Amino acid sequence: MGKPITNDLTWSVSRARLFRSCQRAYYYAYYGAWGGWSTDAPVVARLLYRLKQIQSFPLWGGGIVHEVIRDALTRCAMQQKPVVLEELQAQARTMLRKGWVESRDHAWEQDPKRTTNLFEHYYGEGRDIPREQTDALKEGIYTALDNFVHCDTLAEVLKLPYRCWAELDKLESFIGGELPADDRAPALPLKVWCAIDLAYFDQQGTLHIIDWKTGSEHKEELRLQLACYALYAMKKYQLPLEKITLGGVILNDGGRLSPYAISKENLVAATDQMLKSACAMRGKLQDVTANTANEEEFEFTQNAVFCNSCPYRQACPNVGGTLPE
Repeated sequence: MGKPITNDLTWSVSRARLFRSCQRAYYYAYYGAWGGWSTDAPVVARLLYRLKQIQSFPLWGGGIVHEVIRDALTRCAMQQKPVVLEELQAQARTMLRKGWVESRDHAWEQDPKRTTNLFEHYYGEGRDIPREQTDALKEGIYTALDNFVHCDTLAEVLKLPYRCWAELDKLESFIGGELPADDRAPALPLKVWCAIDLAYFDQQGTLHIIDWKTGSEHKEELRLQLACYALYAMKKYQLPLEKITLGGVILNDGGRLSPYAISKENLVAATDQMLKSACAMRGKLQDVTANTANEEEFEFTQNAVFCNSCPYRQACPNVGGTLPE
């Protein structure tokens, strides 16, 4: 029998970003939607869980690029198959067609987790998505894959034996520090999640950690993300910071490598930032020990731009939405 699934307070860069952007959306994602995958869950939880799976065009396209790259590198490692651009683009095209049909035909009503639900369809009020928008998405995906195939980082990786590949699109966690005790709860080790796209050792034993970026390069957030990866790698591989290099490969900008030098001071600052962010999340809880929350404690954002693209619009009273009884 597997370990029971529990809703615990953990931290990640994406979780922290949502908390900063809108606390009410954060509540919907991490508390309201909890358990909504079950057919016998309350109707509100099932609705919020469905909304949580909604993807915008850019998010969908970025996910396709990441999945195609992961599959290509997996075939290299497991079957020694070369990376061929036309094959990657053909796979992406198939995924685009499949996801489009799933979203258009509401396949997500039966399986919200494993089917595509596009924001532009869900909130489109029956309007067709302009052809130029879909063409731009496809062209962006093709360009990102082209840049991946021809980037210096891939060429360097493919020169190495596969035993040097350490991580490939893996979701991992580590203890990033300890939340201090307060009047409501004892001290708590903070589990931090990180999803490393690629990590490999070179011939000198240096670990290179790579993040494929399909969108804009937000330097401060990427620096924090890579600092988390460094903390994870130092613990897992027992490496000093000097034996780790980190960088983002910007796939919509020629596949250039954007290196990030992380110092010990950066790691201390990143740890402090994680703990402060997690303490703010914990401060909103109704019961810290049980990790339960009251929706009304989570404020709405005042940023209308965020609201316009929020997947929880149907449920959020701040934009005229309502939750079912």
